[in-house]
Amino acid sequence: MEKTRAVTTSVIAIILGVTLLSGPLVPGVTLATEPEPVALETGNATVSEIEMPEEITVEKGSYGAASYYLDAPPVRIHFANRTGRPTLVYELTIEELGYTRTTNHFLDDSAGDMYALTLASDTFTDGEIERKQYNGTVTVSKRDGSGHGVVAARNVTISVVE
Repeated sequence: MEKTRAVTTSVIAIILGVTLLSGPLVPGVTLATEPEPVALETGNATVSEIEMPEEITVEKGSYGAASYYLDAPPVRIHFANRTGRPTLVYELTIEELGYTRTTNHFLDDSAGDMYALTLASDTFTDGEIERKQYNGTVTVSKRDGSGHGVVAARNVTISVVE
């Protein structure tokens, strides 16, 4: 029993000592390894073809919901060449509503020769939507090792579906 108590006390002392040494009480001492940094916006993305939507819808919620839901089709990008970890940005602007929505896509080696950019969903209140149609702009831009730039921009019609 004395031997068991001594072993238990020793184990507890070791666990407590390691915890205190590797915890926030002793700065600069850690048992954890730092994660590898991810190098974003590196490499290059050369676009060979881009398919952009002509129309985007804002649809009234069902069952009396006082919201309208944004439904933006994906933009399809075909690459002539893609290396590293470039970033693609899908942006929708509706000037008449003072609205801009942006979604970043961080590409890696799993992205193939074609990539579908999606825009994150969003909602509008009844008070914001006052017309049946709005004009908007879809812009696709890239950030990679060669810098930042617009790949394509297109005027689109935003149709309100009741």
